[in-house]
Amino acid sequence: MTFLDKGLAQGEIDTGILVLNLNGELEEVNEQFLAMTGFLKENVLGQNIDEIDNCSAKKILSGKSAIYGHYHSILTRKDGSNLQVETCYFRQQTQNSAQILLFIQESNYAELTKTSIIEQIFDHTNEAIIVTDNQGLIQTVNKSFSNITGYSEEEVIGKTPAILNSGKQDKYFYKKFWQQIIDQGSWQGEIWNKRKNGEVYPEWLNISSIRNKESQISNYICQFTDITNRKKSEEELHFHAYHDSLTSLPNRHLLFEKLNHLCVLHQEQPTYFAVLFCDLDRFKMINDSLGHDVGDELLKSVANRFEAKLRDNDIIARTGGDEFIVVIEGEKALKNLDKICLQILSLFEVPFQTKYGEFKTTISIGVSQFPSDSEDVRELISFADVAMYKIKKSGGNHYSFFDVKEKALIQQRLELESEITQAIEKDQFAVWYQPQVNTQTHEVYGVECLIRWNHPEQGLIPPDLFIPIAEANGSIKELGYFVLKTACQQLRQWRIKNIFTGVMAINVSLRQFERNDLLAQVKKTLVDEMLPAESIELEVTESLFSEDNNYHTPILCALRELGVKVAIDDFGTGYSSLQRLKSLPIDNVKIDKCFVDNIEHCPEDVAIVMATILLSKTFKVDVIAEGIETQEQADKLSDLGCFNQQGYLYSRPLKAHDFEVWLADFSLKNNEIKTLKAINHL
Repeated sequence: MTFLDKGLAQGEIDTGILVLNLNGELEEVNEQFLAMTGFLKENVLGQNIDEIDNCSAKKILSGKSAIYGHYHSILTRKDGSNLQVETCYFRQQTQNSAQILLFIQESNYAELTKTSIIEQIFDHTNEAIIVTDNQGLIQTVNKSFSNITGYSEEEVIGKTPAILNSGKQDKYFYKKFWQQIIDQGSWQGEIWNKRKNGEVYPEWLNISSIRNKESQISNYICQFTDITNRKKSEEELHFHAYHDSLTSLPNRHLLFEKLNHLCVLHQEQPTYFAVLFCDLDRFKMINDSLGHDVGDELLKSVANRFEAKLRDNDIIARTGGDEFIVVIEGEKALKNLDKICLQILSLFEVPFQTKYGEFKTTISIGVSQFPSDSEDVRELISFADVAMYKIKKSGGNHYSFFDVKEKALIQQRLELESEITQAIEKDQFAVWYQPQVNTQTHEVYGVECLIRWNHPEQGLIPPDLFIPIAEANGSIKELGYFVLKTACQQLRQWRIKNIFTGVMAINVSLRQFERNDLLAQVKKTLVDEMLPAESIELEVTESLFSEDNNYHTPILCALRELGVKVAIDDFGTGYSSLQRLKSLPIDNVKIDKCFVDNIEHCPEDVAIVMATILLSKTFKVDVIAEGIETQEQADKLSDLGCFNQQGYLYSRPLKAHDFEVWLADFSLKNNEIKTLKAINHL
């Protein structure tokens, strides 16, 4: 009933009213029609009009039919009897749809003539209607015309619709406009017109020519609706779809559109631009410690400072979190990228003022260039991200240019990222095992499990290549659970066969702590495999104990309450300090390989290892050194009091069966050593 006035819709005149779609299906009927025919509304809605009036389809459903017309026909009532009626139809067109209104009355006592019915339609429709002569002079308009334009009928009679002209369409537009009406008899589309008060507004216009019996144009009929509200809604939807809701900066979608447009321009003439991937330093600490409201205010302040500094033709977008991407256009600008990056860094020298107080932060910038680094938009952003990450690792607050030599490695990473999920489903991952040896007892007291990806084409892919990818796209959670289950299943088999009954060390990712997944997974796996909790040790990196991640500590405490051991991997290379050992919920510290490599010759490394061992003993925490490759390293560590050791000197990571063979051989040699010691003692 979109196009019916309430009065007509409710049947206040003695006329049956039907609304059809262009397929001839009934979409709405009024009470008068139901009374005339005996039908219930639910019986007729959705039916084709031909089932009631066999003349209608021929008269009104043709695309060549007039906007309105009149005919006599016979309706079939519900009881099968016939009813002679006089019908007037009115065809209405909008931008997205079309409807047909039928006004019917019994022809033997019709009080409304064809003319009076048309007058009812003319006066009650919500669309503005203008009728002109063949010269385009206005003969009549309806009430909706006056409501929309502000002009009364008296003010426009004898004038042309050009009084509504807004000036937004040029002569060329109107030339094509009238040519189509002459050639095809009609035109419809969006146009901008002007009200009497001077306000310019958008409307959807449908104009048709009316021909007389001699096929000459006698009149023009214009129908239009004010689409201002719809346009505003569309503009709002478009803005929200292409802009960041917090800062109102362009978002990733709009950024990609603009970058792709610049790439297309390059096909016509040389185009140069740089992508600056900017990431705030230590923003997470502000966001987590002071709350998201404070973080949001800081991000808005950063966006405002960017917009105030950049040129009009530069692009600044917020692509997520604390990430901003700046696009600098022009060959001249690219020659001054160092200066531009320094100017951006200087934006952060002055603290940011927010309603929550004053905040100081810095920024890390990675730069890639078009077309020298790449002509692909996604690659350019990825390359800039890689360059930015280098600065992050070195402390931030600086900028770095992408090194094109790394392109092949990045391409491999992108390919692996797209394959990693399928690799999980196709069982391409396996768990290998590396022994942990006590040099005092000459026993294998533990084993660390390590994941391996056996790629069908590339062979074994190094973990340091695919683990960061899995961390970034979230698949590390699935991989981590796979390692946990596989390692525990293997440990159970070894315990049943009395092959190995020591501790299984399992690496876990920060991402596995999300939503308490890790705690639930460990509990379930221990129950499923019927293992004692103390038979597994979870190795976590130092980043888990940074100030930003203190909320993970309760999960580790809960794991230790179960009896599960916890170890810090790569100790001394990240966030934690030696004095924090007294407060961390851990059982073991792994001295990183970087302190072992030169331990025979570097006094500083010796001092670090000694301090770690002494404090570990003080706080009753075990210690193990990893990455041992020579006997000299092993002896030096043993002399310092670090007897738990792991590395290639003893064994590389092995498949389960190979580990069993190695363990049997190691045990045999160990027994021989014990026997020799016993003989020597005698």
